[in-house]
Amino acid sequence: MAVLLVLSAVAAIALYHLFLRYRSLARNIALAKSSGLPVVVTPWHVFSVFWLATYYIWIPLLQKLPASCKGLWLELLDPEWSYRLAHKPFEQLGADVFVVASPTRLTAFVADAEVVTQITTRRNDFPKPLEMYGRLDIYGKNLVTTEGSDWRMHRKLVAPSFGERNNELVFKETLHNTQSLLRLWTSPDTGADKTLNDAATDTMRWALYIISGAGFDVRVPWPHEENDEPGDEETRADSIFMSSKVPPGHKMNYRGALSELLHNIMWTMMGPPEYLTKSPFKIHRTVGTAVVEWGKYMDEIYQTKRKQVAEGHSAAGMDLFQALIRGSGILDEKQTAIQKSDLLGNAFVLMLAGHETTANALHFSLILLAMHWQSQKHLQDDVDKIIQGRPIEEWKYEEDFPKLFSCMPAAVMNETLRIIQPVINIPKSTAPSRPQQFTMGGQQYTMPGDTTIWLSAAIHRNPKYWGDPAHDSKSNGLRDADRFRPERWLVDAKPTEAFVDINYDDEELRGPSGEDTSSHLFKPVKGSYIPFSDGFRSCIGRRFAQVELLAAFAVFFSQYSVELAVDEWASDEEIERMLKGGKERKEIWQKAADRAQHLLRTKTASIITLQLRGCSIPIRVVKRGEERFMFDY
Repeated sequence: MAVLLVLSAVAAIALYHLFLRYRSLARNIALAKSSGLPVVVTPWHVFSVFWLATYYIWIPLLQKLPASCKGLWLELLDPEWSYRLAHKPFEQLGADVFVVASPTRLTAFVADAEVVTQITTRRNDFPKPLEMYGRLDIYGKNLVTTEGSDWRMHRKLVAPSFGERNNELVFKETLHNTQSLLRLWTSPDTGADKTLNDAATDTMRWALYIISGAGFDVRVPWPHEENDEPGDEETRADSIFMSSKVPPGHKMNYRGALSELLHNIMWTMMGPPEYLTKSPFKIHRTVGTAVVEWGKYMDEIYQTKRKQVAEGHSAAGMDLFQALIRGSGILDEKQTAIQKSDLLGNAFVLMLAGHETTANALHFSLILLAMHWQSQKHLQDDVDKIIQGRPIEEWKYEEDFPKLFSCMPAAVMNETLRIIQPVINIPKSTAPSRPQQFTMGGQQYTMPGDTTIWLSAAIHRNPKYWGDPAHDSKSNGLRDADRFRPERWLVDAKPTEAFVDINYDDEELRGPSGEDTSSHLFKPVKGSYIPFSDGFRSCIGRRFAQVELLAAFAVFFSQYSVELAVDEWASDEEIERMLKGGKERKEIWQKAADRAQHLLRTKTASIITLQLRGCSIPIRVVKRGEERFMFDY
């Protein structure tokens, strides 16, 4: 009898919760329909913590449902659908903005440039949903996790470090670290294999070393350069050096602590690091230790830089910590508006944002160029015209970057960021009980209050902005909007033309001068190209990233080519016996290209940024003139 009563109580509670969810869902559906937009109903909120942690279990089960029960709702339960499906859901619904209603949340997806521009310019009407950024407050409030007057304070604190005058240092750091990366990949002395099975790890290291050096004056030697003597004596005096060894008082080295933290940052939402370090699960203990260790490193850097500022030392270039300390007035004991945690919080998010995104962009660029030889050759030709055989030591930012930014290197960068946007959904929102009206195509709509809005990466593959039927592929079924075709950016680009930049009157808040694309390249419809977001909340470090990528392209492709590795299907000896440019080689290459395309489409996922997860695409770096797969793909 007692068991029956318990089961009855459990059943009653379950039915009551189902009733509440049904009533909440019905309310949300009605609210969504009041917008005038198409509505898709899903049984779960796709970006809830529960769903993000378990969707890979449920989706395969849901896909076993009868065909009559499936539909777009099921496809939209994949958190990465904006990348995998691109613009297709919008086409299916017949609108470039739609609303998803779940029992707990309203979510809108936007792939219309006109609407994107309204949202990004009306920042008080469409604020960032700050609750989504809690895991980035690990060390303190910062530029990313604040709004309103707090955001203005953080923006003013950080913006001075990103002026044009600092980009020369970024350029030099990139030249140095790209040469180091190439030595790691190509020198027999490093013990590197011909085939790079995990290039992503090395590009992540490359980006970390650049942001550390150019942004924080922290010098991190490459493993194969640990015993090399540092160069500039004046730089050595104030610079901080971090080797691969674990220093006294630490449990992880500098690079390892940040790497573990970034790759497992979702676990930091479970609780403070002191709890994580006591968890029975190793992954929790590791990330807890990483949080503590990276905090120690940042505190040590802060203390060193604080002392340098107090003693009147002035950094030669872009030392973010020194700039933050000076701008904050924190040395004044009466200063209370800005705290040490504000400086540490901003240092962390700048390190994070300047690390993963650029590393991924370089990695994906190499893969995509290995899959598109004609574009790679075009890139090399333009680099040759700009560099003209000069040694790297003679390259100058003010002379070479504007030319690189006006032709094929910039086109490759832009196209990579279009096809594989680092952050596939940029979050905005409407406040509770504050619906917002907007226009699209001459009609007015209402975004309900308390709606999470995603500026979708699908806009980068919207044929309305990117499609060119003349270049639609007949062989593999891809539309032009879905193809990697850097040449779409070349309008009348001439590497020798003068560089035209844009300055903003409100640079202190808008960020560094300059546009997302060069004035000599194709100019997308405003709002249709958003790899750095748009408006006042656009990425403050976009020029930093652009300088990094273009300098890296120049170093890399002035000397080398990149190609897909085919070890899985043929040995080096077997390839050598095949006719160059012949059918056999092309068939082998095609297998590698098909595999690469499949992995790019199906094995990318986001933790913070979009990366290949659980797999890799092997590549090879070869001296120019020694390529094995040179033909028109």
